[in-house]
Amino acid sequence: MRSSASRALGVAVLIFVGSTLWPAAGPGVDGLAQTPLEAWAKQQISERTGIDPRLLATLFVTDGPDQLMLAFVYITQEVLDSNLKPEIKRAIAPYVGRKALLALVVPTRPSRFSPLEISFAQDGLVYPLSAAQVHPITEDFRAGRLEANAVSAGVVELPPGLDVQRPFEIAYRGAFRTTLALAPATPAPTPPATVGIGAIPLPLLWLLQLLLFFFLFPFLLGI
Repeated sequence: MRSSASRALGVAVLIFVGSTLWPAAGPGVDGLAQTPLEAWAKQQISERTGIDPRLLATLFVTDGPDQLMLAFVYITQEVLDSNLKPEIKRAIAPYVGRKALLALVVPTRPSRFSPLEISFAQDGLVYPLSAAQVHPITEDFRAGRLEANAVSAGVVELPPGLDVQRPFEIAYRGAFRTTLALAPATPAPTPPATVGIGAIPLPLLWLLQLLLFFFLFPFLLGI
């Protein structure tokens, strides 16, 4: 386990770098493309957890004083067989086969968050979340203020009208969007292409590594 001093240093650096260099995220190109930073984050999460990247989506939010990284995992038996720590697996196991996402929120600085600001869209229809579709794993997965050293997590049930066999959009506060496309499994899947990091400025890459290795991976994997 990392020492509390190292963790505190990571928090301080994270707040400083995030406050000055965090990307101004927004709608993806054509509503589908992710930024290189988001694509690289998804690749890293997939490699460390063993979860198929097609089951993952990431989203970076900069909205006034609020700066957040959101990650979404479509819950399947494959996810239960991954490298996630037992506590996470127990929390999400009841939602296998129920069209649900594990949602993770990592703020780069103290920020306001509400799971009810997550919405979904497909074929021009927007599906807002209701409180009944939100199931917290951590106590702070609710409307309120998150601290910079927190990982907030919960399960979000998808709307019944959403067809998960086709791509659908995940949005936060309407303006920040990414797309999840759950391609059907094949006997010999094509290995995912490696995301090049040359397009990512080095300070932003360093910031993302702090987010992942000091906060998100210890939460997901128990390391």
